[in-house]
Amino acid sequence: MTRFNDQPPRKLAPRDYVLLPAIAVLSVLLMFFVSEVGTRLAWSAAQTGQECHAPDPTLGIVNLPNCTMHVKVPETGWISYHYNECGFRSTEACGPKPRGTRRVAVLGSSFAEGTSVPYDRSFSAVSEAQLSRSCHGPVEFQNLGVYELPLTKVALRVAPALRLQPDAAILVLAPFDLEKLNRPDEGDEPAGLKRVSTNSLAPAVPRVDMLTRAKEVVKDSRALTVAEHFMFENPDIEIPMYLRYGDKADFLRPPFSPEWQHRLAIADAIIGETAARFRAAGVPLMVMLIPQRTQAELLSMKKRPSGIDPFALQRALEAIAQKHGATTIDLFSQFASDPHPASYYYPVDNHLNEDGSRAVARSIVTSLSNSGIAAFDGCAQPSSQGGVL
Repeated sequence: MTRFNDQPPRKLAPRDYVLLPAIAVLSVLLMFFVSEVGTRLAWSAAQTGQECHAPDPTLGIVNLPNCTMHVKVPETGWISYHYNECGFRSTEACGPKPRGTRRVAVLGSSFAEGTSVPYDRSFSAVSEAQLSRSCHGPVEFQNLGVYELPLTKVALRVAPALRLQPDAAILVLAPFDLEKLNRPDEGDEPAGLKRVSTNSLAPAVPRVDMLTRAKEVVKDSRALTVAEHFMFENPDIEIPMYLRYGDKADFLRPPFSPEWQHRLAIADAIIGETAARFRAAGVPLMVMLIPQRTQAELLSMKKRPSGIDPFALQRALEAIAQKHGATTIDLFSQFASDPHPASYYYPVDNHLNEDGSRAVARSIVTSLSNSGIAAFDGCAQPSSQGGVL
């Protein structure tokens, strides 16, 4: 009787060496296709209405006046972006300042604009409402923030800001704004998930090879975005991954690398010019650094990775602001007191969510109330108001 083990092994037919790998590859592609279709349906991205951003040879990017568009990225619901007659994302008109009104001009890029949150829940709108109560009179925040605006173009927004006759100005910065300073503009990417654009002025996409095309498909994969969303909610996964970025994360590693020293030198010049122009008009400037999401989570950690200091960049910018007669709005102390400040952000988009916007508004209200700026001298302290941000 012949046992099974004594039988000679079967040899694969020559065609099997082609068919089996092909079936494996096709199975993987089918699973990717199904997951991609499913995630694009459940985590959609779209844009309707007008395209409200336009390139400008001098200003870089401008918001079109009296323009409204509706945008959805995978991590958010539909959000309306309306820009007033001056192209500012503000609910109030930008004409002459009404008598008895206090005005604050907000400058910066997407974080200043309030990207990824409805405007009435952005830190500008929440600060405006709270200060109007505590100051017992109308307070306006005119938001000059522009999505994807390079920091090198911010000083050009000072003139339109001064036409508003503001009582104070806030320059909003994020590590990503500084990171782009020594990179060419054409290589820039947005701070978070790219908005779907209907802009016909966008340059034509050049033809690329298959490998590059495959990389782009993976990069733009909605299934990958969803996977990252859930992965990055876990600090034990997100923090080590971010710290492996090298130069991108080197602002967390003092002493700063030559690249980050160069970026800070450029920021020094920009803040210096901006502060000087506001000071000449009698308008106090406040500088506010919004932590990057991983940086925010590191702020609250009692035991951090060796060589990592999430406060280092804030200290550097405080010194720069002080040198130029500007003050700073400290978000870092408040974020550090929260057990999980990464929850203030969308995990992949990296912009502030509504909770984060309220947290930033608390610091803005406290800073302006205690700033010594004459227009806000009569404002009661937030702690005595009973209002909830």
